[in-house]
Amino acid sequence: MPLSRRRLLAAAPAALAAPRFARAATIAGLRQIAAARGLLYGSIIRGRYFAKDRDYEAMAARECNLFVCDQLHWDYVEPRQFVDDFARPDADYAWAVAHGMQFRGHALLWGEHVPGWFRDLPDRAAAVRALTDHIARTCRHFAGHVESWNVVNEAVKIASGRPDGLRRTAFLDQIGPDYLDIAFRTAREADPKARLVLNEFDVELDMPRHERRRRALYGLLDEFKQRGTPIDTVGLESHLEIEQMPRFNAKVYEGLLRELTGRGLDIMLTELDVTDRGAPSDIAKRDAAVADAYSRYLGVALANPAVKAVITWGLTDRYSWITNGQYPDTTRADGLPPRPLPFDANYAPKPAYVAIAEALNAAPPR
Repeated sequence: MPLSRRRLLAAAPAALAAPRFARAATIAGLRQIAAARGLLYGSIIRGRYFAKDRDYEAMAARECNLFVCDQLHWDYVEPRQFVDDFARPDADYAWAVAHGMQFRGHALLWGEHVPGWFRDLPDRAAAVRALTDHIARTCRHFAGHVESWNVVNEAVKIASGRPDGLRRTAFLDQIGPDYLDIAFRTAREADPKARLVLNEFDVELDMPRHERRRRALYGLLDEFKQRGTPIDTVGLESHLEIEQMPRFNAKVYEGLLRELTGRGLDIMLTELDVTDRGAPSDIAKRDAAVADAYSRYLGVALANPAVKAVITWGLTDRYSWITNGQYPDTTRADGLPPRPLPFDANYAPKPAYVAIAEALNAAPPR
């Protein structure tokens, strides 16, 4: 039986008023709530911050049962050809195991993390060898110990102008569209127990650009099926924005989920957060708007039993790509710091935390 709303949130008011993370322990951890429904709850976790930030480490240990490691990009682990550096992901993996978490690798291939030497390879054959060697060595290093791999991250970009909708990357330029098939087949052979994921963004809303991206995604998945390319799951990045939530249409989103499950695939919500640009300056009103976005989105997503995991792209506003000031599209007009994640910059849980907890608790059991 799911926890009652009263039991789940009995201590929430005190915790939401608490100024420090230590008081957040009065709310049941998201990992326990998710596990009771057969779900995974996780986050990108930056283990390199633990030594200087023990509150962050304690929060990650308490809230997550899935550790998403972003230290496995190709340019990180093989900055020089044939010279692997797994020190950071090995440390992250050891910490995850010690804290009873599953481990997720992000990402084997992403066009924004290509080692410089790859672009200098002389021909297609050399590029294929390098790509398969990288994936095989990385997957074998962790074989049998990884819950899932983002095999290819963000393969679609309609603005590239290609009929197939593929993003122009060094992999596409030097190998061709079949780099995707090569990547997934190599990963399956090297780590047959891991879930293989294609991770995509901007497919959730009722707007023409998202519809074009959905169609390109479906076409790519159908081609995979025709060619027998192994894939288990589609990752939906789920970067929500307050200004665009009026375009969130439950029926359209349900249709996306049905299209994916109809192809025999599971779904993971892989990079969930909410940009609060356009929300009120008043913190209480703004936090309520952010929580409502989480609630609406997760309510639809988690009703579909093919959704196996909820992963927020961070836990605390202190460590978020939205709050670091590098992206103009996430900057508020009033100059106030954004508040996109379940915990604020001082590690106090926000209404967003309660919204996620409620949605997990209400999910049908997996």
